[in-house]
Amino acid sequence: MALVLRTLYDYYTYLFREYNDPRVEHFPLLGSPWPVLFVILVYLKFVNDWGQKLMEHRKPFSLKTVMNIYNGVQILFNLYIGMVGTLNSYFAEDYSWLCEPINQKVTPSRNRLIFVTYLYFLSKIIDLLDTVFFILRKKNNQITFLHTYHHAGMVAATYIFTKFICGSHATLLGLINSFVHVIMYFYYFLTSFRPELKNSFWWKKHITQVQLFQFMILMVHFGLPLLFGYCNYPTFLLFIGFSQNLFMFTLFADFYVKAYIKTRKHKPTDG
Repeated sequence: MALVLRTLYDYYTYLFREYNDPRVEHFPLLGSPWPVLFVILVYLKFVNDWGQKLMEHRKPFSLKTVMNIYNGVQILFNLYIGMVGTLNSYFAEDYSWLCEPINQKVTPSRNRLIFVTYLYFLSKIIDLLDTVFFILRKKNNQITFLHTYHHAGMVAATYIFTKFICGSHATLLGLINSFVHVIMYFYYFLTSFRPELKNSFWWKKHITQVQLFQFMILMVHFGLPLLFGYCNYPTFLLFIGFSQNLFMFTLFADFYVKAYIKTRKHKPTDG
């Protein structure tokens, strides 16, 4: 047992000494993985235990003003990340549309890209408040495995990306995801002023379609270089990127079929 623990420790030390990106070392939460792991564990504990007990004998909170501010901030935050990130990656002179290998270049555009990548990582931590608000408003039916897995997994994934492979081929994931979140939070913001939109089949269906399209683009983005081998990028990272987006596409597609196809067959069409 001692040998196993020693081997794991040596591997952990080697990984963080040899592969961490020195350009991001000064950012908070990008040192040791333990603070990020702590955040994820507290989130999961609150969702599955503490939050449920806290609200068991309480009336749901309204939180309308808080959520309006939260949704508005999320719109602007994700729009900034998406726009600045795109301009300093795919529209920068030294960035490849087909394959951007792992490198540690230091240029003005790279520095800006690193900064918004860090902001994207922070945005995934802020996104955990989505679930907290569900619990405080007693909307527990919306806390599905898909929801919890996605939020917790994104915190872990963005930490790894920002810490080790910032600015590389997987950057497209964060850019597309930021623009998708602009659409989602705009919808949430809109429903606070027009509550009838919460039951809008059109809005919900098309937002889910946008999410599915996101996963399809990313499957192509990671799948083509994995299949044809033209990208100097670690194969296992391409495989993880492809398989993770395939998994998310499958979960969202299953939700889409159940929510918008099967149920629609049993309902009259909208006038």
